[in-house]
Amino acid sequence: MQQRVRGLGGLAQLLWLALAPALLAQAPARITIDPAQRFQYIDGFGVNFNGTYFRDAQRPVIDMLIDDLGATIFRLDPYGLTNWEAVNDNDDPNTMNWEYYNDRYSMPPFEASWAAARYLNSRGIRPYLTLSGVPPEWMMDTKGPPTHKVCREQPSGKPDHLKASMYDEFAETVVSLAVYARTRARIDYEYFGPVNETDCYPPEGPRIDPDEMPKVLGVIARRMRKEGLADVKLVVAEQARIDNDYITPIMQSADLMKQVGVFSFHTYRADSVGPQVARVQASEYRNVRVWLTEYGDLGDLDRSAANEWKNFSFGMPTITTMSTIRDSPFTAWCRTPITFIRLRNATSPPSSFTISCVRVRSALAQRRMPRACWCPHFAMAQRTR
Repeated sequence: MQQRVRGLGGLAQLLWLALAPALLAQAPARITIDPAQRFQYIDGFGVNFNGTYFRDAQRPVIDMLIDDLGATIFRLDPYGLTNWEAVNDNDDPNTMNWEYYNDRYSMPPFEASWAAARYLNSRGIRPYLTLSGVPPEWMMDTKGPPTHKVCREQPSGKPDHLKASMYDEFAETVVSLAVYARTRARIDYEYFGPVNETDCYPPEGPRIDPDEMPKVLGVIARRMRKEGLADVKLVVAEQARIDNDYITPIMQSADLMKQVGVFSFHTYRADSVGPQVARVQASEYRNVRVWLTEYGDLGDLDRSAANEWKNFSFGMPTITTMSTIRDSPFTAWCRTPITFIRLRNATSPPSSFTISCVRVRSALAQRRMPRACWCPHFAMAQRTR
């Protein structure tokens, strides 16, 4: 048997020696790239950013996000809530009381956000302003159970639905912020997201059902044009349940679509954005960008190695994303930002941050973070073409 094995081994060696010249003589493989053929178009990498905690000492963190991670899209929430107009500024929603709003938007949380946005501008970044949280209760009422999927199955026990009679007042509130950001805070920005997760009410946003969304956004869009913000594009609808259809009613309003620049979605489960992309592709608005502005197949309280490196890393969401759209030359996908910074003590200068898988102190500016620690913050944005 051993002689037979040795014989077979020798025969294999002879065959290799005989075939090797022919194999080596083959022409090298060639890869041809046609720059005229475009598939997915990446808008950029991005992060969510709560600007209310920004301090000058955090500039190195932003620098690292830009220079190391390559972030180009900052989804900046300047307040974290939409209830700053605790008392109506006046009885006329068509006239902004700037004495009132100037006082609101010069509060410390807003001032910190404006400083953050101006620093981003100095780095060549035009942040996209987004709002989250519920409006003040005087804008809210109660409504019967929704027919679409929501985060909370049981009633919240308090008014959580945006009154139809308050659409003009709500538009005045959110647009006044957008006006102040441009004219008083001197922020250069292109995109504005006036609502957040209206199917995850409260606390993420007010309840606005899919059939109501174009009405609310239509009032906001018209007010933006009235106030000189026609060039600012809306990012909508920032829904929490990716299987809810908010965009079909929105696309049925040609006037509103003049103001829409991005369709945005969130998902914290394994659901795909593919059906939403298909809706956009099948419409006359197929060139509107599609972004996934929040994601996670998280289980973020599960700190096991399997969860950290499989579910909580960029790998699985990215693979899922690309496998969803790989066969379509016109499909584009999304950026997936996760909030990158949390102050340990919001009442004092920053001393310690939690960033992904490492905890570092303010000396972060002098330390280089391993790229592996960017996993949850890896972000992709692609648009339809």
